[in-house]
Amino acid sequence: MSRQTPTRLGHKLRLIRDYLNFTLDEMAGAIGRHDSARRSRVHEWETGKRQPDLTSLLAYARLVGVSTDMLIDDETELSLPKKSN
Repeated sequence: MSRQTPTRLGHKLRLIRDYLNFTLDEMAGAIGRHDSARRSRVHEWETGKRQPDLTSLLAYARLVGVSTDMLIDDETELSLPKKSN
């Protein structure tokens, strides 16, 4: 059994940030990243240069009410709740 890194994870994380209309800094704060590299870390996750740690991944999922499976499974489309006006 080979282990494969999710290739669509970064795209899904970017969709979540866009959905929330957050800047990189706002997203980092919302998921609890308060280190000096927070902005660049989120950018690296979105571009696939790095993978988020499990705590950050769970924070993304909780922000929009989806499972972490939906984020990491390349065969599952990200389904975000409709925004109410």
